[in-house]
Amino acid sequence: MNLGKKLSIHVCAAAIAVSALPASVPTQASDAGAFIGGMLTSTVVRNMKEQSQAEQAQAYYSQQAAQRQVPQAAPAAASTSSPQQKLDELDKLAAGGYISPEEYKAKKKAILDAM
Repeated sequence: MNLGKKLSIHVCAAAIAVSALPASVPTQASDAGAFIGGMLTSTVVRNMKEQSQAEQAQAYYSQQAAQRQVPQAAPAAASTSSPQQKLDELDKLAAGGYISPEEYKAKKKAILDAM
């Protein structure tokens, strides 16, 4: 548990304890004490909100990073294709003009040699 959470838990516990005092206990808090208490409470609440927002942002960016890693697994699945599938893909690349005739011959030879 980080320091901010510990502090906010202690501040909340102290506020609950003070509010649980019987009404017969004389209150001697001045306006300055009430002001300081209000400032402390608002600071704790603001820190808790900022921490919550930071945790949400971290979760969002972790999710985005995980989604970017999924497509990287796809090329591994493509390498397990059969020689016929590899040759068909090679033919499509050659027909589309994406590879030269020399590249086609070299790759076709490599696929056939791997069989």
